[in-house]
Amino acid sequence: MKYYLHILLLLASANFYANNLEKCGLDNNPALTDDEAAFLNTYFGEDTDGFDFKGKKILIVSGAEGSRFETKTEYFRDIKQRLQQSGLPVATTPYPLTEMEKIQSGGYDAVLTHWVNEPINKEKRRNIIARLASGIWETFNN
Repeated sequence: MKYYLHILLLLASANFYANNLEKCGLDNNPALTDDEAAFLNTYFGEDTDGFDFKGKKILIVSGAEGSRFETKTEYFRDIKQRLQQSGLPVATTPYPLTEMEKIQSGGYDAVLTHWVNEPINKEKRRNIIARLASGIWETFNN
């Protein structure tokens, strides 16, 4: 039922998405712009347990197990295409990081999954952060 309500809200606010999405994903800086934060706050609605994207730095992971780093440009381009083609949301979930995880990750506030098959549990978050901290994943800063 929760997902049906989410889809209904997505369809009802299609104009908002269309207008705001044009201003999203214009760079690959992990720090969200005000427009990107406003879009994500609306897109996820109450699914964030009070997490506010404004002023946040995000890491986007994709792939079946969340093992690939993805840029904001790729992420928002996929959301735009999906909403234009079908009006349906993409499979994405925000995972706010703890204070310790923020420090270990180099200042990221949250991990966003994008078409990841499994939820990101604590162990997966630890692995993602360890890979990021060790330089295995390079971040894109424009």
